[in-house]
Amino acid sequence: MSTLEGELIVGDAHDGEVIPPSLAIKAMRDSGYKNTAYALAELIDNSIQAEADCVEVFCIEKRVLIRERERLRISEIAVLDNGCGMEAGTLRLALQFGNGTHLNDRDGIGRFGMGLPNASISQCRRLDVWTWQAGPDNALHSYLDLDDVENRKTRVVPYPEHDPVPLDWRSRSEGIETTGTLVVWSNFEEHRLTWRSGRSTLENTEILAGRMYRKFIHDGTVDIRLTVMEGDKPSFDTRARVNDPLYLMAPSSTPAPFDNSAMFQIWGQRHREFLVNYEGRTHTVHVRISWAKPETNPDDGIDRGDKIYGKHAAKNIGVSLIRAGRELELDGTWAIGYDPRERWWGVEVEFPPALDEVFGVTNNKQAATVFSHMAQFDWKNEAEPGEKYMDFKSRLEEDGDTRHLVIDIVFYIREQLASMRKSLHDQTKGKRGGGKRHDDVSVEDKATTKWKDRAKKGYKTDTDDQDYDDEAQDELVKDLVKNKNYSEDIAKEIAQAVKTRGRKIIFVAAEADSQAFFNVDIRAGGITEVVFNTRHPVYEKLINVLDTDVSDSSSSELVSRIENASDTLKLLLAAWARYEEEDYPSRDKIRDIRHEWGKMAKNFVGEED
Repeated sequence: MSTLEGELIVGDAHDGEVIPPSLAIKAMRDSGYKNTAYALAELIDNSIQAEADCVEVFCIEKRVLIRERERLRISEIAVLDNGCGMEAGTLRLALQFGNGTHLNDRDGIGRFGMGLPNASISQCRRLDVWTWQAGPDNALHSYLDLDDVENRKTRVVPYPEHDPVPLDWRSRSEGIETTGTLVVWSNFEEHRLTWRSGRSTLENTEILAGRMYRKFIHDGTVDIRLTVMEGDKPSFDTRARVNDPLYLMAPSSTPAPFDNSAMFQIWGQRHREFLVNYEGRTHTVHVRISWAKPETNPDDGIDRGDKIYGKHAAKNIGVSLIRAGRELELDGTWAIGYDPRERWWGVEVEFPPALDEVFGVTNNKQAATVFSHMAQFDWKNEAEPGEKYMDFKSRLEEDGDTRHLVIDIVFYIREQLASMRKSLHDQTKGKRGGGKRHDDVSVEDKATTKWKDRAKKGYKTDTDDQDYDDEAQDELVKDLVKNKNYSEDIAKEIAQAVKTRGRKIIFVAAEADSQAFFNVDIRAGGITEVVFNTRHPVYEKLINVLDTDVSDSSSSELVSRIENASDTLKLLLAAWARYEEEDYPSRDKIRDIRHEWGKMAKNFVGEED
């Protein structure tokens, strides 16, 4: 051990590097790719940036002995394209961390110079690259080998040498052409691969690639082939299909009957554009919004969320952030986690690479952190006392805070989501999950029994003896359609169930300008409607959260929903208590009302039928 000018040297562990190669490599290997599919997406990015219209992704499997049993395991993963290929100097730059030829490119999907080496070493220990511009026989080859780097056998990227593309890769390809690039991963540590089998790896890659490159696939710009090989024969061979979270593109991977037609419709009259002035230039940000078509509601009484297309939509929840035509991420922070209605809307925000700093794009192109954080942003929490919205926005601009450039976009999306959620509720009002119908036994029947019992005990009202005839039934349908915004089919089903089951009271929902969270409407035929006000927060936090489908909810989500509903009920009672205290002149009368309502509640709730 010796010291020289403050440097501690232990053997040849390092030569004074700020970060020794072994530590740097470990840090870069753990740099945050969500899974193997996302790492492969980086390679597909490079192919598209190189103007390839055919990209082939291969998983090569071999049989290995594991615990005295033969099992298939991935031995190589490769991406082969027919892009423009690279010269020797370009190939060497591409294999350097933080380098590359697109560092200042603000037009394409590349830029950061980390994709090829970072994505590769996150999954494997050996990376080989062949690239050619005059046929695969004239390819150049270079590589990165982590064993060599960590053992200090090499400190530089090996200079590319002439090396024809191996014949086995040529035979596997359907699209090898005069120009192109082949990237091969090998020497895997199994724990770094997200999926053990080639088929699982590529099936999940198709879901991601179909969504991430949907615009390229949809317009025919690129064809992505996904193939698993054991020996010379493919055991899995498919093309990546469009996976559109807005469900406006067709054909797509959406299950039937929406595989060849759009499942959603455009929200409003048209999509919206925002002009953003940044660093002396004006850029356009496109916001596209969609929501489910009415025909997604099946006629068989089964909740649409339980349909195979509903389960597909459940995997595409959130705001899709698009940069240069390629999706960065599907940001789920904009969605209400426990609400199954969230799968039935789609929002897409597309911006150019010139706004990377404004949106906070990460160097692995998996997120736009600034924009995502603003999903829960409340400007009032940062505003100065008495400061209005426009003044707050101007102060952000003066302070050089680029959030002022996207704050209007954020609030526009929030407003549209709020409106869409109400419309989606109206679209499915009266629909019952789990195959239930309106003429099945329900709480309305229990309430009706109590209703009739009160009349028999002498507490009659004017409505008790009214006859629910055909005219009254037609009037109820008209009320539900015109005043409560139910579909005509559902309204007729509800009205018929009232007649079939002899109901005197029904529970419905509708928007109301009233401050009350429910109203009582008396309809023809002696029918009483308890109308929940969907604009009132109590409806959303108590009634709806307990009344919506829970089939896809986890145990933790169910517990959270119950706890939140319990808290809302307690706050509701606290509001009543405060109301009693503040209305001092009427306090005795209010307490009497509470007492009498409590007696009625005991009668309705406390006794079993």
